[in-house]
Amino acid sequence: MNTLWQDYLTSQNAHFDASGAIRQFEFPELERVLIKHGPVMASLAHHALIKVSGEEAKSFLQGQLSNDLNDVSEQQAQFSAYCDPQGQVLALFLIFKLDDGYFLSFDGSLRDAILKRLQMFVMRSKVTLTEVSQEWVRFGFAGQFADLDIQRRLNTKIKKELACTRSEEDGLESVHIIKVPGPFHRYEIFAPADQAIEAWKKLRNNGDVTNSFDWRLLNIASGMAEVTAATSAKHIAQFLNLDKVGVINFKKGCFPGQEIIARMHYRGKAAKRMLRLHLDEVLDLAAGDTLELLDNDDRNYKLDVVLSNPDIFEGTLCLAVGNLKSLESATGELRTSSGGLAKIEPLPYLLTDDE
Repeated sequence: MNTLWQDYLTSQNAHFDASGAIRQFEFPELERVLIKHGPVMASLAHHALIKVSGEEAKSFLQGQLSNDLNDVSEQQAQFSAYCDPQGQVLALFLIFKLDDGYFLSFDGSLRDAILKRLQMFVMRSKVTLTEVSQEWVRFGFAGQFADLDIQRRLNTKIKKELACTRSEEDGLESVHIIKVPGPFHRYEIFAPADQAIEAWKKLRNNGDVTNSFDWRLLNIASGMAEVTAATSAKHIAQFLNLDKVGVINFKKGCFPGQEIIARMHYRGKAAKRMLRLHLDEVLDLAAGDTLELLDNDDRNYKLDVVLSNPDIFEGTLCLAVGNLKSLESATGELRTSSGGLAKIEPLPYLLTDDE
């Protein structure tokens, strides 16, 4: 993490974990409640950021990723998956373009592994890969009226999801703003550390801060997976619902895992899907854990946790991959092994044509 950014957040009473994610500021209970309405902001600077440059950067990425790079411009960002030959997702990128390069932002626990793997396939291509998270800061801003704050305080306006632009505010011309999917108006902001601090201050005038973990509640609410070292290469793209949220382009041509992903798309249904669950209990679930549920006949159902966080007021909210056919046959209510109620909640998109 950039030391200027870290020192600034430390001066604001931020407490970090070993990865650089913020565990809390001063009032963790309040931070979680604030996420419900906002406006609220969170540091995401513990994520990795790779710059891909060179005259063959676009064609290189086009052959590696699940989405169509032709749709990425300085005005349009994109989510794309990096898969292995078996169609299993290695990483999930937020991609944007600036000047002479493409930027790939993803979970920091995968930084070294993904950089090494991408480098393997560069070979003689005219492509340069540079890890730039020490130079660039990423933070999030969200709320019911966050669009007005972005417009008034950063002097720019973005209407559509994944549209992006630079700030027109004096002194903040390198601040790059992307509107990302979410339950409210939600933005991710990338900037050199000095301008990130100034943008944070301006938004902080009418907003509050939250930690890096409670920010995940917005991803869970939007049904958007995260891929970390614990879940990398564990799930085929459709199992994470990536075909439902515009992460896979089935017309773009070849990429690693494309044959398996396309076959599942055209010839059959995905046996597993990522579901959103609310658990009555506060459970210490981490990505990669197994969540075991029981129905009224004590039949056991195992789900793979993708993302989890204590909910705003009570219980736990999580995304987990489960077998649809098996869960459809469950009798009565689902409960955890300790007896707490587990409810499958609707996602903001359809999982099957029958819904």
